[in-house]
Amino acid sequence: MNKLKFSKTLFFLTLVIFLLFSYRDFLWTYRSMLEDYFSYYHYQDQIVFYQLGDEKYKDYIPVNTRFLGLILQYIIFNVVPCLKLNHLTIVNQYPIYECATFSLAFLNYVCKYLFIIFVFLYVKKATSNISISLISIILTYIFFLYLESFSFDRLAVLYILVCLYYEDKKYISNPLLISSFLVNEKVIMVLGPYYLFQYIKDKNRVYFKKVFLILLSTFFYIFMIFILTKFYGYSFHPYYNEVGFHRIILDFTNKSHISNSILPFIFVIIPYIILLYTKKHYDLRNSKLEILIPFVLWFLSYGGGENNIGRYVMHTLPLWLPLLSCQLYNLFF
Repeated sequence: MNKLKFSKTLFFLTLVIFLLFSYRDFLWTYRSMLEDYFSYYHYQDQIVFYQLGDEKYKDYIPVNTRFLGLILQYIIFNVVPCLKLNHLTIVNQYPIYECATFSLAFLNYVCKYLFIIFVFLYVKKATSNISISLISIILTYIFFLYLESFSFDRLAVLYILVCLYYEDKKYISNPLLISSFLVNEKVIMVLGPYYLFQYIKDKNRVYFKKVFLILLSTFFYIFMIFILTKFYGYSFHPYYNEVGFHRIILDFTNKSHISNSILPFIFVIIPYIILLYTKKHYDLRNSKLEILIPFVLWFLSYGGGENNIGRYVMHTLPLWLPLLSCQLYNLFF
């Protein structure tokens, strides 16, 4: 059974089956977005701006800098037939809003199940054990609950996972790393320290080159922000006017802080605490220094707010998911 081959055809068929059998997941996400059930970044506004050219729909930084997601969403908007739901109270009704929202919901839907397939392949590649790979799928369903379903969180963690899966293929990996700035700043903040710690651990020049590529992507990100603000009149979201260190401080008596930030942060560092205690790597490449990466992402709340810490640190999921899967397999089997 551990010799299972996963061809491109089987990959595509598996994705189609997942999408067909899980259509209720998509419908719930789509309906919740249309009704504004939860507060979220309305990336669909930028699609309306692209489509109609109306300046009032031009969004703020960082929403309008996540070009990979916006381009994919725009392609879906123009290619995939729009599904319109009945008996809804649509909060932000304006021209093509419903179909723009459909494209964002559909992108998130596909990203979720692509991640599930890739995580199976990645853990299978790293451990040669299908049972551990299946555990990783179960854990994915659990920890995806801490990522936003309505924005580009799923795309970001998928991108990180694909970078890790293809890291031994430089002609795929290197362009992906350089292009990280087009996805999300969190991709840079996860992969940069990760490859730096890999280089410190192994002294392998391959990882040094990857760190350099991430630094190059960081420069491109800063330059992109400069161009957008200097020449195209873009500005940061007003939400960031209240930036401050008070936003990184958590209140252990606040139920919202406990649910949205404290518990997810604990979940993220548990695999590394176990690693530090047992010193068992299970032939994986995890460095003990990786426990610092969630703390790096914690500081994003300086601008994003203390209630977002949980979803920020959960972007490290592709790094420790194989490790936690191995730890659980070792515990129970």
